[in-house]
Amino acid sequence: MNHAQTLKRVLERNKEPIKPNLMKIGKHQFAVNTALGYYPYFSITLRQRVKQSKVINAIVTGEAGVSKSYTTMDICRVLAPKYFGDDNIVFTYPEFLRSVITDKRGTPIMFDEPSYAMSKKDWYKELTKALVKTIESFRFKGKPLFIPIINKNLLEKDIRTYLIQFHVSCYDRGKARVYRVYQSPFKDKSYNYELTRLEYKLFDNNLCNKPTCLTCKKLNPKNKADRCPIFRARYERKKMFTQGERYDQALEDAEQSEYSKLTLDEIEAKAIVYSEKFIDVDKMKVNRNRLDLVLRRTLKMRIGHTKLYKLASLIEFDHPNLFPDPTPINKDNVEKVT
Repeated sequence: MNHAQTLKRVLERNKEPIKPNLMKIGKHQFAVNTALGYYPYFSITLRQRVKQSKVINAIVTGEAGVSKSYTTMDICRVLAPKYFGDDNIVFTYPEFLRSVITDKRGTPIMFDEPSYAMSKKDWYKELTKALVKTIESFRFKGKPLFIPIINKNLLEKDIRTYLIQFHVSCYDRGKARVYRVYQSPFKDKSYNYELTRLEYKLFDNNLCNKPTCLTCKKLNPKNKADRCPIFRARYERKKMFTQGERYDQALEDAEQSEYSKLTLDEIEAKAIVYSEKFIDVDKMKVNRNRLDLVLRRTLKMRIGHTKLYKLASLIEFDHPNLFPDPTPINKDNVEKVT
């Protein structure tokens, strides 16, 4: 066989479709072909670190819309398919601690970023507190922590330099590069080495092939029995509920910020409309406790104790008509008691 015939047979063989073997991890199957580099290397590496009681703190970065949260959930579900659920996706520091204490060993925790619902400053304060206070316990609890975030530099310097072991950089939906992060023992810097690449299809696409749950009518229908039970839908509902609470809190804080600029006269003008709720007719004075309730519950306004006393005195002085004089006692009509 000459060289031309050999080359022709090689080219024909390369045209044949390659059928990679399937490797099962938990409930999920992965295409394995060592010749082409298909192998669930990252998942196996994480499982080995959990067994060896080593700390796993990973960040998942990428621009908005590249499915950082979905990719993080996919990693966690592959890592612990039996135990990872929507209860392991936390948004606040108390939820994080509760998950650290109650979850089974090896269950990943996803500290998600509530998009547009919480000020970045407050969120990073909670995140710093969570990591610094519990970093040592991760070694014994064996619970990997994953943090979806837009950019690594938005984290505190101490966290991104000393406390992160893996960096997953998403460049498209379901596609990412994984870097191993090493800290220099001599200098104030870290080194990133590419470990592997990830490629996930949309999980549960056999149950629903829609690319997003946000436009689906079954996400949050009026009848709770009609709600979609798929994992993605449960996550979106939990995130929506958290965002709603944060929006309400943000609105209250914004209104309170505006009220803090009001003078006593302006607050008096708003409160006097509800005078029947805080005027004590028997004692002919302003009931300060009721006045405070009117401000908090009705006007959504909080003022200090000293300011409250001044406001009550101002109302009594400016509105004497609200406090009628007591009926004078006619001595002639009083029966003499013998």
